[in-house]
Amino acid sequence: MRRLATIGALLMFPALLVHAQVIERPVPFDNAGLVTVMTPFIADRAGLRPPWWPVSGEFTDARLFTANDSTYVLAVTRRTGVVERYSLSGTDREAIRAVVSRLPRETIMARTDARNAFIRGQTLLGLFVYGPAFAGAIGEDTGAQSAGYLVVAGGSFFAASEISRRMFIARPQADLSTNMGLNGALAGWASAYLMGMTDRSQFAGAFIGGLTGAALGVRIARNMTEADAVGAAWGSDIGALIAFGTMEALRGEETCTFDPVNFTETCRGRRLSDRAEVATILGAGIIGYPLGVLYPRNAAYNVTAGDVQTLATTTVLGAGAGIALLNKNTTYSHGAVMATVGGVLGMMAGDRFLVRRYDHERGEADRIALGTGAGALMGAGIAALGKSSRENPHVIGGLAVGGGLAGLIITERYLRPNPDAGRPRLRVTFNPASIPLLAARTPGNHSLINVRF
Repeated sequence: MRRLATIGALLMFPALLVHAQVIERPVPFDNAGLVTVMTPFIADRAGLRPPWWPVSGEFTDARLFTANDSTYVLAVTRRTGVVERYSLSGTDREAIRAVVSRLPRETIMARTDARNAFIRGQTLLGLFVYGPAFAGAIGEDTGAQSAGYLVVAGGSFFAASEISRRMFIARPQADLSTNMGLNGALAGWASAYLMGMTDRSQFAGAFIGGLTGAALGVRIARNMTEADAVGAAWGSDIGALIAFGTMEALRGEETCTFDPVNFTETCRGRRLSDRAEVATILGAGIIGYPLGVLYPRNAAYNVTAGDVQTLATTTVLGAGAGIALLNKNTTYSHGAVMATVGGVLGMMAGDRFLVRRYDHERGEADRIALGTGAGALMGAGIAALGKSSRENPHVIGGLAVGGGLAGLIITERYLRPNPDAGRPRLRVTFNPASIPLLAARTPGNHSLINVRF
């Protein structure tokens, strides 16, 4: 009897396999077949809404499948990694397709697949991070180092192309993998340095750390939004920079005194060691990643990826303002204090006057950075017109910062970004499409009632 059951299972296996393949057949969301994965950006631009779009709340991506071209299943991945399934009728699917098909092609291609951004980021890392680190790790022979650099730098392009061909790369993954690839290399070098390893071992640590960081970025950002990924990267970068400025201020200056009687010079070193500074920066950079994710997720106002990018511009502007207040004879530690304090105040001002009031797109954030830089150049040019101004660093720095601030304000006025959408209020929605799925005991998570905060 057991043998007959085994034979029957083997005979039914091809039919089950064919049936599974039919059920899992993916369907694009538009007529041209460009939108195979629905992202929150595409859903927002298309204006997808109930009743034909059953998804409410935040999600990372959505995919559409069909069994017989008349009934459809929408698989939605939440931030937590949970996959929810919704049943769609043919009418609902046609309504979604009609709306998505009207979107401009550049809007769809810019956000649906970040393959080009991922390949570009990894190729740049190969040229400036992976390649030099590998060359330094393989030895001191110039020929071997040159060959190693060229192989790794060129191979980064083909490796990234193959990875993006085998798996879907979303924009958050492209952003975070590039950032963590760079920071991972720095962390690998710092770890080897703290353990007292040789120069070759430090280069090897940078190479391994860079590849590990890029791989972790692809994996971690799988369930992130663009704002989450950019926020995480910004949290790590600004955390490491604040730690660097703070440590430089605390370490003080190296002072030397000369004894004219004995003709001897006595030098007093800095208060803290280089290892203490490297360890502090390393720890701040690592802690900054989870703290950076909390910013867009827990702020009392809506925070977009472009909003986070504007903070970089205001931070640099604030640091420049702090440096402009320094005198000619100011010590290096005092300069670190002013730059750090000014940068933090600039970041807070950007949050208060830009992020809270508007929702910036990433292209708008880039133009704000360019406008600020152009204004700073014009301010410095005006300072260079007068001879007395060229000899006074306060005037040069002040006019450069003032011009940058004016450029930021003018560019912001010119762009007119959308007002801040605010945090979503508590909203409860009922999804009757989940009832037949629950009744049929279809595997997966089927939301009957969705509560959105």
